[in-house]
Amino acid sequence: MISCNHTPQNKAAQTALNFYKAMYSLKLTEAKQYCTPEATKLVDFIASNIKETDFIKLKEAGDPEISVVESNINPGDSTATVKLKVSNYIQLNLLTGKSTIEKEKEDEVDLVKINDKWLVDLHK
Repeated sequence: MISCNHTPQNKAAQTALNFYKAMYSLKLTEAKQYCTPEATKLVDFIASNIKETDFIKLKEAGDPEISVVESNINPGDSTATVKLKVSNYIQLNLLTGKSTIEKEKEDEVDLVKINDKWLVDLHK
């Protein structure tokens, strides 16, 4: 759980949490506001491959549950890594076009601070 204080660590974690909630709810336009310009290209690619059946499957499964496990600011205070727990999420398979609802996973996402704002950096 993220506390109310606005430390750089909490701000990075909140950005990651907002991004993951939007992505796993297939609200990709919303997700792009939390990304670097380069990362928005990947989000656009994902959006172009989502099918109506993915939205139906997501609706039947209910909302994904996402929480921050750990948040670390790297030396220099311009990059961060946030580990999140994702439950009841849709796993898209862009190769086969078939998606599945999965129970749980832990994932890490990198962020970079640009103009005093934390943004998800999907460079890997």
